Amino acid sequence: MNNTSTTSLFDHHFSVVPANTEQLIETVYSIRHQVYCEELGFEEQRANHLEFDEHDLHSLHCLLYHKASKSYAGCVRLVLADKDNPSNLFPFENACRGQSNPNFAPLNEQPRSRFGEISRLAITADFRRRRGESNQPDGGSDAIDASNDDERRRFPSVALGLYLAITAMGLKQGLDGVFAMMEPRLARQLRRFGFCFSQVGEAIEHRGLRAPFLIDRNALFENLKPEYLDLLNNIQYQLETSSEQDTQSQ
Repeated sequence: MNNTSTTSLFDHHFSVVPANTEQLIETVYSIRHQVYCEELGFEEQRANHLEFDEHDLHSLHCLLYHKASKSYAGCVRLVLADKDNPSNLFPFENACRGQSNPNFAPLNEQPRSRFGEISRLAITADFRRRRGESNQPDGGSDAIDASNDDERRRFPSVALGLYLAITAMGLKQGLDGVFAMMEPRLARQLRRFGFCFSQVGEAIEHRGLRAPFLIDRNALFENLKPEYLDLLNNIQYQLETSSEQDTQSQ
């Protein structure tokens, strides 16, 4: 990386944008419709070209802004426990119904409010087109795919940036852990950076082969590599600064 820190490279190419206004939320829903409905056919297309569901009513959302193209590279949400209906299942639990050996013990041993689920990660087409791997919402890629070959080599993954961003939001909420329904391939890729998700159920056919994974707060800080821990801290600062600016503008 030419002795340039991961955090510096991230700051040069991207910024994290919490979707905390009606306009930004609509941008999230629009990206999701583009990726999940129009391009991949995972969900039915909507007349308003906005993809959302009942879990969005108790979710936090985040966008990743690509500075060079002045466009959003992707989005992700963090589904929180439903305060009005605490026993409601997370999306991954609905997907895993019928599994022969699920192991979601933490949800039985601790209040569901202590957990969340990383969900609806979507990367726009321009950042997914790499060696025919554009048929996955996370891009299935270790490198970003902007218009510049050098840029693609220098920052490891748009998906990683989104995972770090939503992790920062989960930490701010004080969560003990987060679940994610993902391809085992993606879990292996994230492990290289120190995101040590533990598989907690068998893989099933769900928009491809996917399995439920869990990462808890302790495992995150024990395993995340120093350069990505530094990036996480930087993203947390970005989010905190954004929140302060929002408060001041009200």
